[in-house]
Amino acid sequence: MSRHAFSVLFSLGSLSLAAATPLFPRQNNVTNTTTVQTFAEVPVSANLTWTPCFDDFTCANLEVPLDYADLSAGTTVVAFIKKDARTQPAKDILFNPGGPGGSGISFMIAASSQLNQILGSQYNLVSFDPRGVNNSGPNLDCFEGKPALRDFYDTQTFQSVDANSTTSLSEQFSKADGFGKWCTRTLNDTAGYANTPAVATDMLHFAELRKEAEGKPADEAKLYYYGVSYGTILGSTFASLYPDRVGRLILDGVADAEDYYAGLWKSNLHQTDDAINSFFEFCYNAGSDCIFHQSASSPADIERRFNAVLESLSETPLSVSDPEIVDYPVIVTAGDVRGWILWAMYGAIERFPILARIMAELEVGNATTYITLSQEGKAPESECNFDAPLYSSNQPKLLISCNDANGRYNMSTVEAWKKHVDELVDLSFYIGEVWAPSNSVNCRSLEVKPPKSQVFNGFKNGTKTSFPILFVENKFDPVTPSAKKMSSFFPGSVVLTQNAVGHGLSAAESNCIIGYVQQYLGNGTLPKENTVCEVKDVPFLASEERRAFLAKRSVKL
Repeated sequence: MSRHAFSVLFSLGSLSLAAATPLFPRQNNVTNTTTVQTFAEVPVSANLTWTPCFDDFTCANLEVPLDYADLSAGTTVVAFIKKDARTQPAKDILFNPGGPGGSGISFMIAASSQLNQILGSQYNLVSFDPRGVNNSGPNLDCFEGKPALRDFYDTQTFQSVDANSTTSLSEQFSKADGFGKWCTRTLNDTAGYANTPAVATDMLHFAELRKEAEGKPADEAKLYYYGVSYGTILGSTFASLYPDRVGRLILDGVADAEDYYAGLWKSNLHQTDDAINSFFEFCYNAGSDCIFHQSASSPADIERRFNAVLESLSETPLSVSDPEIVDYPVIVTAGDVRGWILWAMYGAIERFPILARIMAELEVGNATTYITLSQEGKAPESECNFDAPLYSSNQPKLLISCNDANGRYNMSTVEAWKKHVDELVDLSFYIGEVWAPSNSVNCRSLEVKPPKSQVFNGFKNGTKTSFPILFVENKFDPVTPSAKKMSSFFPGSVVLTQNAVGHGLSAAESNCIIGYVQQYLGNGTLPKENTVCEVKDVPFLASEERRAFLAKRSVKL
């Protein structure tokens, strides 16, 4: 499996990154005037001591209890970053980009300007690395201090499976056993404290500290929050645990948190094939603007050829040995391409043209675009130089989700695992086999567990929050299609729909969506039930402005 296709397996997704532009002066009330460039240089404090960082932000390392119900358990550190509004005082909006395992710090540094466009520039934008993620403790890296070995292990271990191959299923089942036993031995007891309910309480603690800094009682604190993908699980958990502390909650690209806590990850695929079927429709309607069209007679004709490419790769993977595009011979498998199909579904407007080019080339035995994008077949500069990043979200994603599931899954036998895979394939013909190894099977031999005080006990119908929640969805979301289900737990909440295909509202541009989001934040106005917002562009037929943007990113339409 290509490195990029592999990374698709390990995230519920997040907003796409955009280049950050310095917008506002550095905030007041900071500890010094020297900007730091790493969180190792940020003081640890129990009261949100802010330090100028990364040139245009301020950072804090907040010491928090591992267990708010048992202070004797010790402490850990949660890293926060803040982009101040031009005018103060201003409300804080806390943001989570997805995961589990996604770094809010990294996202904020890269894309604070994008958040300003969505939420408005009159707020302090605050993000953080949740427990176990990047700059925050406790450690969830099972190969701590060995990033190259970690990444080599991950790419060899977590691959798509063949639902029709007993060997493939058995091998993945045994690999999951090894993962759980290895991590149990290499992690310490604090790893169990990295879980979603604990992070929700960290968010409340943050809001209370900010309220106290204003000279007001902590119990008056209300959370303003924007969460995407896994961030909606975090937000809905907060709303369930602390319904009287909701100021504003925007949950975008909504995951089925009930299914997530059950350790199943099945509901993610309810719209996946609908999103893929839309590719055939958009490509057909675009005619020659879609390179995979090839004078097709109908969307069904495009679908037939699309499936034929996958079938051919399943029967005989495509070998690539041209030294002009690879440094060593590789093969392209159907599993590799299915990973890229899922990647394309995250943002149809930008990515459908890329998928069309990949499929058009593969149809004639050419893998140039696939190899270029995936970097498959590219050797490191030397045998000892793997250029591995210090942080990877892959293992934190698995460990946090396993802590949250807390043994609720039933993957103790290979038969149970095969049944689970079959159910996922029934849900998504295209992606079921890719999705299967990214979730609960990897928990089966893991003995890391959360304390009882941090085990989530489920959602209750009729949970009335102190302010209604705004849920935002796309018409087809390939991995988090559950806005209406999650809204049903919280009376008074509203679902706002964007008429687009993709993951999260950033998959398309819509002034309508931005208007409703900013009205909700500003004066609390909710859209009417069943409101649908149209978008600026459609796949393959982007506006001239959008074409210019994509051209700068070297994306050929």
